[in-house]
Amino acid sequence: RRILRGAGRQVRRDTKARLKEQRGLSGTNWQGRSDGRKKRMLRRLGKGIQVHTTPNNATVTFGNKRLGQIARVHQEGITLTKTAQQAVKINGVPDYGALASRKQAKSLRDSGYKIRKKRGKGWKVPSLKWITENISVGQAGLILRILRGNKKAKSSWDVKLPARSFMGQNRHEQKELKNYMLDEAFRLR
Repeated sequence: RRILRGAGRQVRRDTKARLKEQRGLSGTNWQGRSDGRKKRMLRRLGKGIQVHTTPNNATVTFGNKRLGQIARVHQEGITLTKTAQQAVKINGVPDYGALASRKQAKSLRDSGYKIRKKRGKGWKVPSLKWITENISVGQAGLILRILRGNKKAKSSWDVKLPARSFMGQNRHEQKELKNYMLDEAFRLR
C-alpha cells in the first residue's frame, strides 16, 4: 500500500507540473485561448487532485465532482452547444444603442462591409475608428447578419473545446514510476 501511495503521489506531482507548464502529455504546448488572451488555463485544477489507495491499487482522481467534470471536458476536448438565453444570463442584455465594439468593427471589415466615398464616386472600406464612432451595436449586428446571409439571429451555436491533455503518464514517466516501485519493493525485503 505504501508503494502504491508513493506511485500515486508521483502521478499527481507530474500532473500538477504539466498544469503549471501548460503542456500536454506529449510535451507540446496546449492550444491557446480562442480570444487570444495569454492568461494561464486550468489554474485551479491542480489543487483538487487526490490519491486514493487500497491494498491492490491506487487511483488519482478529483475530490470534487464538478472539478472532475471540468477536467474531463478539457482532457478529452468536446463540443458544447450554447444558447442565446445562456449568453444573456452570463453577459446580460446588450445595449443595442451603444457604439460598436472594436471586435464588431473588425468582423464588419472582414465580412466585406463598405461605405460610399465622399463625393459618391465608388465604395471604400471604412477604418475601424470610423465604424466604432458611427455605427451602433444593433446596426453592426444587423449588417453582419445580412453580409453573412443569415435570415435571423442564431438561437444556438456550437463551441469546440480543444483537448488539453494533462492527466496520465508518458513513456518516460512510466519508466521512472516502474523503477521507483521496484526500488521500493526491494527495500521492503
